[in-house]
Amino acid sequence: MLFDYDGTVRLGWEHAGHYARLVASELPEDDRRAFLAAHEAFCKGKPTTASTFDAYDPDNAVRRLSVEYGVPDPVRQAAYEATRARMAEGEFQIWAPSGLRELIWALPRDVEVVLVTNAPAASLEPALERLGLAGLFDEVVGDAAKPDGLGEVIDRLLKDRDPSTLLSIGDIPRNDLAPAAERGCATAYIDHFGRAWPQADVSVAHPEDLWPYIHRWVNERAALNALCAKAIPVRAENCTESVAGPN
Repeated sequence: MLFDYDGTVRLGWEHAGHYARLVASELPEDDRRAFLAAHEAFCKGKPTTASTFDAYDPDNAVRRLSVEYGVPDPVRQAAYEATRARMAEGEFQIWAPSGLRELIWALPRDVEVVLVTNAPAASLEPALERLGLAGLFDEVVGDAAKPDGLGEVIDRLLKDRDPSTLLSIGDIPRNDLAPAAERGCATAYIDHFGRAWPQADVSVAHPEDLWPYIHRWVNERAALNALCAKAIPVRAENCTESVAGPN
């Protein structure tokens, strides 16, 4: 089971305003005000520019606005990393979805839980401590360079396993879900800003709305594995090696 980080297991966008201000500080005064106004409008659910209309979250909106206003990507990336460093130091309000810790604890022991994110690896451990999620993931992959990096992680995890044994969960389809869907894996989409992605197996507005689906998905995989283990006649292609691999 693959979890995205921002907008999935880490909620709260206070940091994005700081990120936007750092980037906008590189611009002339009029452009700076327009940049920040466009970002604020997106965060209020009323995008006003073409670049933010299709953005998936406030960080993505900063990236898109940076392109629109001609901010060099190395400058934007430096602002992003500086913001994440401050988050790791304890600034900005962040929290985990209600019930996430309990959900992971309740999973069967043979379900492997992996966190995959483009966030800087160095910023993750202190943030996960703050969120009460430290030690819950079998593997944490930072600086993942999704979407391509997610595909690489999936290919590694799927070695000798059926694609149906993997569920990818996230809020940016291109980064978190498309590589999994392309490989025949299940996908669960958290649609915070009303950006439909019909390919998802399930779409919800809030992470907490996924918990019943995740429980059903795990139980269905476990039941199918039990049938295969007992040699009850079923279609061969429906038998799987494991839900997601050993813990």
